Amino acid sequence: MGQPTAENPTPDRPPAPLRYIDHLATLFGYLSGVLVLVSMLVISYAALLRYIVGASTIWQTELVTYLLMFAAFCGAAYGLQHGDHVKIDIVVTRLPPRVQRIVRLVAAVLACCFVAAVAVMAFEMWWDTTEAGRRSGSGWNPPLTYPHLILPVGMTLLTLQYLVVIAGIITEIRHGGATTTRQEPAHRPPEQGIPT
Repeated sequence: MGQPTAENPTPDRPPAPLRYIDHLATLFGYLSGVLVLVSMLVISYAALLRYIVGASTIWQTELVTYLLMFAAFCGAAYGLQHGDHVKIDIVVTRLPPRVQRIVRLVAAVLACCFVAAVAVMAFEMWWDTTEAGRRSGSGWNPPLTYPHLILPVGMTLLTLQYLVVIAGIITEIRHGGATTTRQEPAHRPPEQGIPT
């Protein structure tokens, strides 16, 4: 742990914007978990309704699809925050520690640029859908502006979380490999470090 200095009064604490992004990712992660549970309940309700009463719903399949889309796209930042994204690091782990950090930084910057580009294109798609007033065309027929907003919101949040990851890697590099401000979960081996 670092000692407070005039330049850095709280060395073990990331700047406020990065903490807010982390809190937002956590909030969306928990919300995504709740929506997976809601999806399960809706599917169970529809199955019971179909087999016990003999009736069916026109909205459950589409609603569950949208809820699971939200859980996947908006929960992605939470997965990145906790290092749960898929990564192939068989070569990287054999490199010297400083080179590993640089490779992780390059990978995080490239991923951030890609996700930001997807976010921009998704916002354009959402705006086009909203202006045109498109609807799903199903029996339920909800406006598509709401489900089409899921992708740009999720990708924007993921972009912001990548900025937090990048800041953590830069801090690691600047401090010569000292531990970063992010604490790894107790169940995760320390050699995994910050995700890329």
